[in-house]
Amino acid sequence: MSTAPTRERRSRPEARCPLRPDEVCNLCQVDVTGPQDCGLVYLVMSDPDQRVEWGERRRAAR
Repeated sequence: MSTAPTRERRSRPEARCPLRPDEVCNLCQVDVTGPQDCGLVYLVMSDPDQRVEWGERRRAAR
C-alpha cells in the first residue's frame, strides 16, 4: 500500500465589502466577481466627495 502525502484543502478567504467592512462581499450583481469589479465600490471610490464621506463614516465606526 502506498502512502501518498495528504494535501490539506485550503479555503479561499472571503472578500470583504470595502463599503460595509463587517460584511462579506455578497456579489450583488450577476457579472461581479468581487469588490475589485463592483460598480458601487468603483463609484464611491472614484468620487472624491463620496470617498471622503465614506472615510469619515469608517473612522467614526471604529
